Amino acid sequence: MTDRAKELEAAAEEIDPASLQAAKAAVAASCQEYIRWADLFSKRQETIKPSDLHKFARAFSLTLLGHLPTRPVTCPFCIQYGHNKSCTGCGYAATHGRCDAETSAFSLFIEAFQELGRVVYQDTEDGSADPCLAERRLCHSLKISKDRAKRMMEEIRGCSALQLMEKKAQYIGEMIELLPYALLCPEVVERFHEVKERLKNYW
Repeated sequence: MTDRAKELEAAAEEIDPASLQAAKAAVAASCQEYIRWADLFSKRQETIKPSDLHKFARAFSLTLLGHLPTRPVTCPFCIQYGHNKSCTGCGYAATHGRCDAETSAFSLFIEAFQELGRVVYQDTEDGSADPCLAERRLCHSLKISKDRAKRMMEEIRGCSALQLMEKKAQYIGEMIELLPYALLCPEVVERFHEVKERLKNYW
């Protein structure tokens, strides 16, 4: 085990069961809500006109991004050391920098993540993707992302705090890969790669 791995393990071991359970519940709730939305999008897709595919892809992408576990309520460290403790004793702050510091691992990640969302939201380019190909891509993204959210709910049930942080990073990375990039502007792809790069230091 590397020194870094030992540091992360030691930090995670300080998380109490209540904080871990609260974080798991929040992650599971986020997954469950995403699954509900994905079902709605799947049903709606059946009636979408080719001219509306780009708008549909943007709405779906923003919904997916909005339900990923990036909020403090999904983090056992924020739950245990936030609020009254003001991050005092936080193992994540000790190993990654305080989340409110501009150069911390989380700040750099969330900045890139929010920029990805902004670019998707402001994407007004209605690409020339083949409608049939676009529909298949959307169908694939909806199905696989929904299945991944279901699997995430199962995976976190018995995991430790260390495993939860690892699984969150993996889940976020896999989910953003499922955005329908073929229907979105090239800048979205650029922002995606930046998020993936910064996600490496998320945990």
